Amino acid sequence: MYYVIVPNEVCERRKVFTRNQRTPDGRVVLTLRDLSMTRFSYGPVEIVNGEDLQAIMAAGTAPSDNDKKEEE
Repeated sequence: MYYVIVPNEVCERRKVFTRNQRTPDGRVVLTLRDLSMTRFSYGPVEIVNGEDLQAIMAAGTAPSDNDKKEEE
């Protein structure tokens, strides 16, 4: 399955998909079905598959190597 990641500002300004899943950096995750419900442009978006979406979500929740070094 493919997902479309759109800027948060677009959804907030148009007041659509405010309850959808968010990436760690605040962008909104939409499915292709969500896109078929709208008739306006989202501007620059990122299209990812399920594995890439999981990697994006995991990257925001996992502590980085720099954080581990600072704790020691």
